[in-house]
Amino acid sequence: MRHRITALAGAVVAGAVLSTSFGATPAVADVPGFSVRVTAPDTFTAARPAETVTAVVTSESRRCRKVRWVLVVRSEVDPGQLRVTRVEEDGEFDTSVSRDGDTTTIIDEALDPGTLCRGRTVTGRWQISFDGPDGGDARFEAQAFDERETLLSTTGVSSTVRGQRVASPSPEPSETQGDDEDEDAAGGAGDDTGNAAAPPIAPDPGDAETALVSQDTSLLGPGLVVGGICVFLGVLLLIRLRARSREVRVEEQALPTGFYGMPPRR
Repeated sequence: MRHRITALAGAVVAGAVLSTSFGATPAVADVPGFSVRVTAPDTFTAARPAETVTAVVTSESRRCRKVRWVLVVRSEVDPGQLRVTRVEEDGEFDTSVSRDGDTTTIIDEALDPGTLCRGRTVTGRWQISFDGPDGGDARFEAQAFDERETLLSTTGVSSTVRGQRVASPSPEPSETQGDDEDEDAAGGAGDDTGNAAAPPIAPDPGDAETALVSQDTSLLGPGLVVGGICVFLGVLLLIRLRARSREVRVEEQALPTGFYGMPPRR
């Protein structure tokens, strides 16, 4: 078994040049007639429950084959924070895991229980989570090998890992602040023991000026109203006087202007 795993790992290294296109579009098969499709969540969140990555291989070949799955994870997140569990319908499936830099390779210890034939598919599932706190991009590449360790097809899909938000620690009180508080406490204790109270604070002249300005502002409105009434009455009185003067002139011009004779002499 160990020799088979070693040979399979060599095949994985040999097939490390994969499709450069991102997304879940099936890649061109290494063996004609086979293709793999991978689906994964768009986003993983660190320290959250595991999400499922699924790979499905299809065949157009007349001959049926057994499949061994290999999952390659390339991530900006520290590989030590990656947790992968290969699962089947009856529970966890045994795998071997190897790490090289930012790449983690998960290889099935045994062939998949399903059989790949024309019109039938074989599915591989992995439960994946990240411990955190780091975040970054991650790419999952699924490779389907047959029982002869021939790479049938491979493709990948990319996701984003959201790191945990670390709350900033609250600032610690400085020694100066603590000394000030001690002085304030000491000053308060001194008042209770009968020490002289602090002298009263003189009133601020600015407060008196503010009060006067406020009072003047409150009297301005009524003063303007009274002044307006006085002006109106004055104008009305002038109009009446001018009208009266005009009537007097008209009456004077209307008096008779005849001549009277000298009274007779006696």
